[in-house]
Amino acid sequence: MRGTPTRPPHHRSAVGVGCHWRGLVTRSIDHYAVLGIDSDVDQEAVRQAWVATARINHPDALGDVEEVQRREAVSRMHAINEAWRILGSPDLRAEYDKASRGESDQPKMGSAAWIEDPFDMDASDPPGFEVGNPYVATVLRVLPWLVAGAIGVGIFVFSAFATNSRSERWTPVTPPSSIRCVVIKEDNSVRSSDCEDKSSRQVVRFFDINSVTECSKGTETVQARNLMRIYCLRPLEGDVDR
Repeated sequence: MRGTPTRPPHHRSAVGVGCHWRGLVTRSIDHYAVLGIDSDVDQEAVRQAWVATARINHPDALGDVEEVQRREAVSRMHAINEAWRILGSPDLRAEYDKASRGESDQPKMGSAAWIEDPFDMDASDPPGFEVGNPYVATVLRVLPWLVAGAIGVGIFVFSAFATNSRSERWTPVTPPSSIRCVVIKEDNSVRSSDCEDKSSRQVVRFFDINSVTECSKGTETVQARNLMRIYCLRPLEGDVDR
């Protein structure tokens, strides 16, 4: 008898559960409800339900109906064939059942809600401040430590540079605390020596070779380039007497 098709009785309503699209199971419609069967039936029962449901709801069985009814029948037939494509394959059915169980275990959430991630909030964050991206939250937590480390390194480098600069710019005039003697080699280099050596001379004072300080009268000025110093020397008292 042709006319508006009727669906076979079923135990489940066609609520959103899942569909298979390009190998992925996504939540959309309950395929068991489309075929009017329970989820624990065997494969033969699935096949029989598909045959019966398709025979009743096929658009060709409508006869002369309005275009709206025909489009609805085509949509229903598409859902029936999609349900059979998934539930008729043991592998796709197992995947679909697994996805359905996973969906049912999760709490109902609105489209604007999301699962709170432990990385979203940090104990140091001010009240009311949340970061939805875990990578951004991690960067924000690490950033203060990176800044502190960079400041510490900068202070260390600046201190070392300042210390080296001061030592190069300023060499204090250091008068000898006791009698000190040196000997002048043939290459005009200055070497420390024992004051008992006949060729040694007493050091009156010495200073950096770039200093503007001059030796006092009565002393000999010797540039010791090997030491980058200027020595103010005078003969030992015994040498003067001799």
